[in-house]
Amino acid sequence: MEKNDNTNFLREMDNLKPSRYHYFIDILSDMGYFLDGYDLLVIGPALIFIAPLFHIGAVISSLIGVATIVGQLIGGAVFGFVADMKGRKVIYQWDMLIFAVFAVLSALSQNYIELIAFRALLGLAIGADYALTLSIIGEFSPVKHRGKYLGTGLMSWWIGGTFAVALGLLFLPLGNIAWRWLLGAGAVPAIIVLILRRRVDETPRYAAERNQKNEIKDIKEKFKIKNDNDSNTPFTAEKANYKKRGVFTFTSWFLNDLIFYGIGIYTATLLLELGYSSHSGSLELTLVLYIIGVIGTLVFVFTADILGRKKWQEYTFLAQGVALFILAIYFIVVRIAPPILLLFPMFAIFYFANAGGTGETTGIFVSELFPTRMRTTAMGAGTAISRVGAIISAVIFPITLKLYGIVPMELLLFVVGVAGFLITFSLGEETKDKSLEELSD
Repeated sequence: MEKNDNTNFLREMDNLKPSRYHYFIDILSDMGYFLDGYDLLVIGPALIFIAPLFHIGAVISSLIGVATIVGQLIGGAVFGFVADMKGRKVIYQWDMLIFAVFAVLSALSQNYIELIAFRALLGLAIGADYALTLSIIGEFSPVKHRGKYLGTGLMSWWIGGTFAVALGLLFLPLGNIAWRWLLGAGAVPAIIVLILRRRVDETPRYAAERNQKNEIKDIKEKFKIKNDNDSNTPFTAEKANYKKRGVFTFTSWFLNDLIFYGIGIYTATLLLELGYSSHSGSLELTLVLYIIGVIGTLVFVFTADILGRKKWQEYTFLAQGVALFILAIYFIVVRIAPPILLLFPMFAIFYFANAGGTGETTGIFVSELFPTRMRTTAMGAGTAISRVGAIISAVIFPITLKLYGIVPMELLLFVVGVAGFLITFSLGEETKDKSLEELSD
């Protein structure tokens, strides 16, 4: 295929007004992220019940917490590559089946070994969805609305996490079987999404890249794009340095997961360890923090196409680090856990800045800064690399908390936040208002 065979078609896609089909694609993709957020963060509330039932300590708890993330690492790398070779819709239509099966099996686990294994296999589907969701949303989206649509994906992830904590509170009276209902509940929406995704077309950019004429014809009919034979005018593309972009995007995504996952997964447990409240009280505080995270994502959705991505990522990396640094200094100086009137605002800043800032932008940058021919491979690689940060954080955090208290982790994560700021400042590129083709040489 010649490079600009389908230029006019892609320009038309970029300039479309939002339509029902855009919303349909966005909602189905967002539902995948909703389930990803639910199943990744539900293990925090579930561990409150699982740990005493299976008589497990910090090490096994951390392995249960990290199992799904390991599955994500593998699933993202493998299925991202396959989606660039075979197309987006093949994996997109079937990954929810894996999700539903292993959500149910996780709920039926009879010991922690089974639970770890099933949670890891569940992670394969989550990793596949991570590689695909932002790629699919971005490849369908009009350029002036792309940031908003991409932002709703991560917003759905936080809504899923919030829903997980809310269910944790709702199922609290069920006692020892509450965790089974929590882990199994994700299967229901997964089956619904699996059925609806059968109606999704191949993305316009993948179809144009592979010159799939029948797919392009179907997409034109759906969006009422005229089938004209006008001469093509090439996009004015930037000379892209993909080595530099790889360092920027993969490192910043790794740092985002390193700073977040230890605290994000174990917030409820952490509040208990610090002696702030009961089981129900720790879940209620965690729920409020997740709601603050959702508010942060809403701010991003409504400003992403106005303020852009780069500076927002710089400042929110810094905000997370500073919030944790303030808590660490209080511990060092006063030698007791900070009062809730200090801890809660700092955690609120941390959650707002991560959910509405770096948690959004780090994945979005990967989906925008790599071309169609390698986009899901890059998303899969970014997912895998970022999950290494998540694994390190999820394993080290509870163990360090038990052995040395919270101060060493807070100081380390402050350094991580500063590093994220510096990398974004020095290597980041703004992608607002630019076509995906203009960003690729």
